[in-house]
Amino acid sequence: MEKIHNYMAESLLSIGATASVMEASHTMHDNAIHSLLVEESGEYIGIITNHDISRKVVSESLDPEKVQVAAVMSFPLIKLESKESMERAAQVMRDHSIHHLVVTEHEQMMGTLSINDYYKYLIKKHPK
Repeated sequence: MEKIHNYMAESLLSIGATASVMEASHTMHDNAIHSLLVEESGEYIGIITNHDISRKVVSESLDPEKVQVAAVMSFPLIKLESKESMERAAQVMRDHSIHHLVVTEHEQMMGTLSINDYYKYLIKKHPK
């Protein structure tokens, strides 16, 4: 059984809760990623994803320069231990209707796992 730690992204890139959605979008683009952890007072309080920006800012015709990340982030953070199976990760994402999980090891954040990481797992598991 494949474990989450084999597929997770080990970076924990973050942005401040008061940053603009435009800043978050630029940071994601510059780093070729689809999500950022949201930080406030030295703690991660949520996550902002491309999906959040599309659904909560763009589709509502809001100005991404004026909307703060905290206003559209997803929270609370949904976490799983790195030793959990990829099947468990898929189940948790489905149950919570999310595309990103925070991966922990002994309660400490170690990285993230996205639905795209799960697709990579499926492709490896079921090659042509």
